[in-house]
Amino acid sequence: MNQTVLDWLLEEKNPEVRLRTLKEFEQYPDNDERVIACKKELLAGKVYERGLKKLKKDKPWDKYDAIMAFAEWGLTREDIGADIDSEVFALIESTGFKMLCGEPLLLRNLVKLGYYSEIVVKNEIDSVLKLIKEDGGFGCISTNKKINDPRKPHKSCARLTVEYLLLVAELHLRGYNTECKDALVHYFTKRNIFYRTDDMKTPMVDVMLGTFYPPDPIKIGAHQIVYALRVLGCEPKSEAMQAGIKVLNQHMLENGRYVLTASKSVPAFKAGNVGEENKWVTLYAVMAQK
Repeated sequence: MNQTVLDWLLEEKNPEVRLRTLKEFEQYPDNDERVIACKKELLAGKVYERGLKKLKKDKPWDKYDAIMAFAEWGLTREDIGADIDSEVFALIESTGFKMLCGEPLLLRNLVKLGYYSEIVVKNEIDSVLKLIKEDGGFGCISTNKKINDPRKPHKSCARLTVEYLLLVAELHLRGYNTECKDALVHYFTKRNIFYRTDDMKTPMVDVMLGTFYPPDPIKIGAHQIVYALRVLGCEPKSEAMQAGIKVLNQHMLENGRYVLTASKSVPAFKAGNVGEENKWVTLYAVMAQK
């Protein structure tokens, strides 16, 4: 990474980006004094306060977004302390993890926060990963027979499969191997990551070619997809990764920073303005090419 880009990511004014950069790009341990100081600053700041308020709201999707924010910032359940466990388990009890198309992303965020040690989380992950289809992807969960008639064969849902890719990558980072990893990786690499197998110029889902962020259950950008594949061992010089990096670098400015192309109108947390250079997108993009 260009040193000026790294300095930008480590700026004092964004402790949430700085913490993730220190922990995952620089790979400093939790007991490093720089990580400790950054974490302390983040936990005392307004951005964390807003996340905590969202976590304690009654609506499940508010809790979902708060959990996502904490995970993206590089925090753990131990960092957050007593404020999080009761809310997480209340969400699990009220939803059974079944938050429309958002279950795999919720599970990924719980793993990132350190909840894989909980039997209820581990059992759910083991259960859903067994649902992988023969093509290496995961099927649509809709009960609408016009969309997903159980009597007819269906290809995997690319949007849902991307969420599973992030989940399996997070498990891999934490030293947990999954039986479905190779098949899941092949699902994307045989498509040069983004494209239809019957037309390698047409994306499976348009949003995959952009840098949508923070991630939404059905909208995840190229920077996170390529990053997850890199985590799972895909070599940057491979054909698929070169195709992914080419897409990523279409969003890179001359200064080495990457632009945010899209976001939700009410995102899980404020990550930057659409159309402007973005620290989160840049961090994922450089980790994808590390």
